[in-house]
Amino acid sequence: MKPLRVGVIGANLQGSWGAAAHLPALKALDGLEAAAVATSHQASADATAAHFGIPHAFDDPRRLVEHPDVDAVAVCVRVPAHRELVMLALDAGKHVYCEWPLGRDTAEAEALHAAAQARGVVHMVGLQSRHSPALLHARNLIAEGAIGTVRSAALTHSVDWISQPFPSITYLQDRASGAHFLSIPGGHSLDALCWLLGEYTELSATVRTSLVDLEVFGTGETLKRTSADQVLVGGVLTSGVVASVRLSGASSPGTGVRLEISGDRGDLVISAPPGARGIQMSELRLQKTAGLAELQDVAIPESLFHVPAAVRQGPPLNVAESYLDFAAAVRTGAVSPDFGDAVSRHRTLDEVEAAAAA
Repeated sequence: MKPLRVGVIGANLQGSWGAAAHLPALKALDGLEAAAVATSHQASADATAAHFGIPHAFDDPRRLVEHPDVDAVAVCVRVPAHRELVMLALDAGKHVYCEWPLGRDTAEAEALHAAAQARGVVHMVGLQSRHSPALLHARNLIAEGAIGTVRSAALTHSVDWISQPFPSITYLQDRASGAHFLSIPGGHSLDALCWLLGEYTELSATVRTSLVDLEVFGTGETLKRTSADQVLVGGVLTSGVVASVRLSGASSPGTGVRLEISGDRGDLVISAPPGARGIQMSELRLQKTAGLAELQDVAIPESLFHVPAAVRQGPPLNVAESYLDFAAAVRTGAVSPDFGDAVSRHRTLDEVEAAAAA
């Protein structure tokens, strides 16, 4: 079969997620290829294309979307532009992989989901922790009863949330942008927890901005943060598990990521060290209680890795695993997580904010 040809929008070599995760993944995978790239300027698009050996480069996303060599479009730009670019791809009849958050708010996500369903194309959202081999193994162990009946879970995500942001990323401090601490690390953390153990049936929350005035790096300008940097969520899941999530916009580098899952016959601990950027992109360590006061490392089965060794660590791993499912869905028509899953997670974030405001 011919490979699925993907056009990536937003892959500047200077620190973009598209260049750090999507293009290395596509380059390493059989059955997929990066056919085109689009950035804001032709020079940067040409540089990315030359670096990864991509045949087409554009400074206009419309030209990428409409190119006959592009079967699917990956949208890896800032969240405020997601709606326009996803609709551009959908209107051209292309399959779409859109990074998380899908939209600036739930209404945008719902509109994109409805449009994707109406076009009948494959649509995937970048909630890529669902493709993490470590989390897949933890999910399997839980299903097999390895720690008995799960009673409680607690996830802590502690990272430096840009207390001195560069001018190019000040938008991450703006609640209205849809790309902020609660929506990005919060959305990924909540999705990982709920995918493993069930959705919240009831919850309480605290959503707070503890550091309001930020100094923009290199300019000395004062920026007002309008989004949260401290979040607590607690409640009960459909599985009956009592679960909490703590999101801490800490000082650098933070304490990392730690998810403790407690059953009546043992515990699982999933962790990433200080400086880790999130459960969806970090190299995760899986441990299980073994004997009295002892945690034992659990090896991840080789069968849960479907990608080459070159992309089995760092940001490309879970994205590469996601792309394999995306390509398979083009043949079978079923993929997860899709835009419908994105809508569900947007609604979870709404519930958190509503609970905090009550």
